[in-house]
Amino acid sequence: MRIDKAVRVVPDVVFDHQGLSLWPKLLSAEKAAIEAHRPSQDAKYNDSVIGVRVLGFFLEDFWKHNAHSFGLIPYYKLREAIASCLVSTDVNAQNQKLYNLGLFYRNHLMRVFRSNGGPVPIVSEHPSPPSFEKVRQDVMAKTPTTSSHARKNALFRDGFRCMTTGAFDVESCILYPELRNHADMLGAPRTTVECAHIFSETAQIGKNKEDYATSAIAILQMFGVNSNDPNPKPQNIPDVESLLGGNVNNYYNILTMTEALHKLFDHLLFWFEAVIGSEHTYDVKSADPEFFKIVPTPPRRVIFAVDPACISDCTAKGKPVPKLPSPSLLAMRAACSRVAHMAGAAEQADQIARDMEDTLVLAEDGTSAELFVSRLMQGIMVPKDSG
Repeated sequence: MRIDKAVRVVPDVVFDHQGLSLWPKLLSAEKAAIEAHRPSQDAKYNDSVIGVRVLGFFLEDFWKHNAHSFGLIPYYKLREAIASCLVSTDVNAQNQKLYNLGLFYRNHLMRVFRSNGGPVPIVSEHPSPPSFEKVRQDVMAKTPTTSSHARKNALFRDGFRCMTTGAFDVESCILYPELRNHADMLGAPRTTVECAHIFSETAQIGKNKEDYATSAIAILQMFGVNSNDPNPKPQNIPDVESLLGGNVNNYYNILTMTEALHKLFDHLLFWFEAVIGSEHTYDVKSADPEFFKIVPTPPRRVIFAVDPACISDCTAKGKPVPKLPSPSLLAMRAACSRVAHMAGAAEQADQIARDMEDTLVLAEDGTSAELFVSRLMQGIMVPKDSG
């Protein structure tokens, strides 16, 4: 684990008194984790280090990014959770509880937001495809409940273009001459445009459904959203039930993206940060400057808007205009993406995925054992109490 990902001796932000009092405890726990792991001289699988760094960087991030509708609620909740780990007088027990809490958040974060699945398959069209107008009418009549429906509906809402780069979907341009002519008139590039999910869709496949539901609830609760809480939640945040099963394909949870962007988004390499005071306007942020060198080149700022033709069609037919991606869900994903990279959790997940591909059996000398332990840890959703 690179030293630049360490919890800072002095935090980047000025917390309240309670937050400042917790910081030395996090530093001490991090130091103990590094010392315990030092013999191997390699911290890439050191779950304890990752765990405490997740806590430190989340604490900073929640305090720094408090202008969203969540306010300081996530900060207060995390501060309370960290403090609850420190009631024991045994320092080792305190540290273990901190590690477990951080890994608890890491595991949920990775399950909900980081996807290892491939793109939504592009459904082959009939040799004589329906007219462009017929396709638009069919989309308006359906609520997106499957991956295939989600892609079609997202393309309809976004004018058959990537929301970030403005590139047109090449398959749609081939099928529909009127769309091709429109793209020609604008001089816009064409590429494969896919449907990305803010809260993961592929994580809910098969036996993973229950684990995903647990993780989705944990993430929402971390931001102060509890479906069982009688108090009103921040505005425009879907209930957890709205992010499970086919509901994950609803408009507020999907974005159109080029194939390249979709893969990077699924691996938390970039995210959208809301521009306060400007509705549906976002700064595009990335953990790697190379991100802005891909083609088509992503802009530094985007404004999400429903395609005018979509609005016109819906108005004419008396149908509700599709919702844009939820600012609240995007804010949750942005926070988790930032912390995943600052704490090294995203780097760890990528490294483990690469090493799992190269390691088919346990090495006889035990050198691969740590890899498998760390991989198994990522599947543990409730941390064990250290006593």
